[in-house]
Amino acid sequence: MKSLRLPVAGLLTLYVAAVSGCQSGSDLPQAPLLLAMEAEVSDHLDATYKNLEHSSKELVGAELGMAFGDAAMTYHAYDLPLMARKCYSRAMELDPSDPRWRYLLARIEIDIGNLQEARAHLEQLSLVNPDHLPTRVALGELQLELNDLDIAKETFRAILFKNPRCVPALSAMGKIALQQGDPELALGSLEEALNLSPGASGLRYPYGLALRDLGRTDEALEQMEARGDAVARVSDPWIEEVRSRPVGARIPLNRGISLFQEGYYVEAEKLFRSSVRSAPESASSHLNLGSALVKLNREQQAIPEFEEAIRLDPGSSIAWFNLGVIHASEGDDPIAIHCYDQALLNDSGMHEALFNRANALRRQKRYQESAHEMKKVRISRPGNSLAWLAESVCYLRIDRADESLKVCRQGRQATADDPRLVSLEGRILACLPATPEDQLLKALGEIDELLANEKALEYVETKAMVLAALNRFPLALQWQQAAIEAARKAGRGEIVKRLEVNKALYLGHEPARDPWPESDSADEPAGELDLPGPTSSPERSSASRAPKVTSQ
Repeated sequence: MKSLRLPVAGLLTLYVAAVSGCQSGSDLPQAPLLLAMEAEVSDHLDATYKNLEHSSKELVGAELGMAFGDAAMTYHAYDLPLMARKCYSRAMELDPSDPRWRYLLARIEIDIGNLQEARAHLEQLSLVNPDHLPTRVALGELQLELNDLDIAKETFRAILFKNPRCVPALSAMGKIALQQGDPELALGSLEEALNLSPGASGLRYPYGLALRDLGRTDEALEQMEARGDAVARVSDPWIEEVRSRPVGARIPLNRGISLFQEGYYVEAEKLFRSSVRSAPESASSHLNLGSALVKLNREQQAIPEFEEAIRLDPGSSIAWFNLGVIHASEGDDPIAIHCYDQALLNDSGMHEALFNRANALRRQKRYQESAHEMKKVRISRPGNSLAWLAESVCYLRIDRADESLKVCRQGRQATADDPRLVSLEGRILACLPATPEDQLLKALGEIDELLANEKALEYVETKAMVLAALNRFPLALQWQQAAIEAARKAGRGEIVKRLEVNKALYLGHEPARDPWPESDSADEPAGELDLPGPTSSPERSSASRAPKVTSQ
């Protein structure tokens, strides 16, 4: 179990935390000694300490405990663990009825390596607050880290009794079973955890070990290759309260980031411009201003901001990424690919850049390369359904339908049956020669389930394809005509033109030939939209096209 480390936003200089006990005659810990810190950080921390001094003179009991706890969370957020520890301890003494202080103190103890002290706090807290899931999970993970496997097993078993879908508990039970030589039990727990949280790539390796120990070598290797660092966490409002503290060197920058994340782009732009004026050599200020301008549909004004951010910080993977998104949206994929390459050169783990780069390759009809890159994306992020979808479609473009079907089915398993992958499998089966009737009937049932939840044009077209493959041409024509009318009503002429092709086939009692027909219209949108085809629309565009902000 890795201890919690909260990043310090925008802190470019150093601090020295001098906590040598309490000042004589005072319950206050000695103020941290701040060396060479940026002015606004120093002012913020100085104001925090002065407020605590004032509270110590004016307040008593639980109210004073609240003041110590509030200060502790600020120090915690600034990654001043010793100061935070002192203040949490004092808050716990003065305000013992508030469980936050003991819990956050335990997290600090874990952070600085005092595992037994942390364990004692978590054990006591779990006795008085047994329903607080983050406490129970943290205690179990700590017991596991201290190699108390049987005790940890009982802790996680109790968690699962009340919370049977708790992924961290299922994950831990799988790891414990693996360590205790029970790969079958481990496999069951880890498989359930991955079904609930497909993106938890950190579980792929132990899952692979369980498969290996059961003799399923090929499956084991595939899972081990998909290993990553992502882990599932329980919702932890107390830690989130710490994370949300307004820390950082540039207050306008941080406030702007908060507004940006809440969707207030006009207000965020004003604050980012203020940050640029006060710190013109700050790459972060220019980067974030550019991101706000993109959100305000002023991409041409954003380009020089991103370019200035890159000039000031050539290693800014986010600035390169955002610049690539703009060029892709303008249809200049070669320059976009160059930008994504630079982003990946600086941060090889930036899977959004890898995904967008693969999409740009696909738009250039470099399908083999795109499929190779999409495979990298879905290995590192197995829950990325669009990567599975795109890779599968790329194989269709190079006449490798069997490989496309294999990837599609693997993607369904990895994403717990993502609807678009369910639809794509139905399309592939409908266009393959001699697909068994029972497989087509199964696909038809799955499509009907999708349509019961969402009357998407894509699913309507898929149903028509499957019906045609079953030789139910009159019914296929009805569904295809419904798709055409929906596309026409939406003003998507390029889709209408494409849908007419299959309509003509069905009229001639022929099944569809292309599972994922692409529009040949010059009006097909560029940029990071969903795959062109049945449901290509801004509303369903990939999240990776959004500009990014940074506090560094």
